Amino acid sequence: MTHHIHHLVDQLLLEQGEYRPLEFLLQEGRLSYADYEAWRNGELDFLDEALFGDPDHIQQDLLQAEEYLQRRGWQAETLSYEAWRRHAQVGSRPLRFSANTNHDARFHRRYRKPEDQPQLDLFSDAPATTLLNGITRALIERNPPEARRQLERLYETAPDHIRLGELERLVEAAEGLNSLVSDAAADLDELQQTLTPLAEGLLGKDSRNLLIPLWRRLSCALRDQPYRSTEPELHLSYTASRALDWEAVRQAVEQEPHWHTDAVLLLRHAQACDQLHQQAAAFASWFELCWRFPAQGDVLASSGNHELRRQWTAYLDLDPELPVQSFPAWLLLSKPGLTRILPDPDNHSRAARGTEDGVTACPASYRTLYRLQHDRVQAQAERGTNDTMALRARLKQQDPVLFQHFLAHPR
Repeated sequence: MTHHIHHLVDQLLLEQGEYRPLEFLLQEGRLSYADYEAWRNGELDFLDEALFGDPDHIQQDLLQAEEYLQRRGWQAETLSYEAWRRHAQVGSRPLRFSANTNHDARFHRRYRKPEDQPQLDLFSDAPATTLLNGITRALIERNPPEARRQLERLYETAPDHIRLGELERLVEAAEGLNSLVSDAAADLDELQQTLTPLAEGLLGKDSRNLLIPLWRRLSCALRDQPYRSTEPELHLSYTASRALDWEAVRQAVEQEPHWHTDAVLLLRHAQACDQLHQQAAAFASWFELCWRFPAQGDVLASSGNHELRRQWTAYLDLDPELPVQSFPAWLLLSKPGLTRILPDPDNHSRAARGTEDGVTACPASYRTLYRLQHDRVQAQAERGTNDTMALRARLKQQDPVLFQHFLAHPR
């Protein structure tokens, strides 16, 4: 696990040039952006109460990340989070991460390379740069009136400023958050082609503070829009995923008839259930993708489940090789405990999968291996009983290569 923590920290440093515990928690799926928003809106006293997983384990991960950075000689700086201005009371105090003083202090520290200097340092006193920084800060803090006020001053101070047009577009978008969407397709195109690259370029990782409300606004307009495979992004399951509203994604997918037969919807459902920590539902959709759409097996690398990604990487290195359709069965070899949370494919009801006939696309070899591993976990019939031997014989006939891995796999 220590290696995984170090790898994640290195990723954050590479992508963002700094380490912030907030980004670590979001990246690991320990914190949902919706709960972060609620905390910034003053609706939660302590953010650590909203984290997913064992609190002691999470704090140990954060401590390992911090110790790793300290050993590398990175420089710590104190961070402060305040309620977003439109929700905050005058004179409000900085927000607390935890009632535990040590945990709170650790969350409010970021790390940067000692030699890193703020950009535009030579011009930090220039009025135009000060206004530019003020506008971006106001957008990040969700304060459109302040962003507009400073933008007007920038027009007066530097009417030929190279960023004026870009800033105007972002401020206009922030000001229009409460307006109705008149053309969802046009709004989608503008969000994807214009606003997202502009916001990411000017606001960095904090661009989500502006973009997520814009995606949420578009989601409201698409709430009753049926899914069309010819326009897969004009659907709530897509816009809600961009807004990090994973429960809305799951519900939007499951409301579509025959969603399990569409690769795009299956992928969105799997990713949403990963983020919601609904393991059984996530595995069911990942498996269905393998069985129905093996040509798209590489999407397993996008799973929010670190262990599933690791197992997929190991699967690709198998000798002899197995097809994508066999990955779910092989995963049961590697993780027999999954039979405790995964439904028996022979008893999987129509209601459980939402299919017309109550049958998934899983191959017979998966059913056989599931029964073998289930019996092994339940300690019912592993040593030479007629049932076990019959199941082994059946697996050998159904998938000889998978049977080789079954025999070779430590039990």
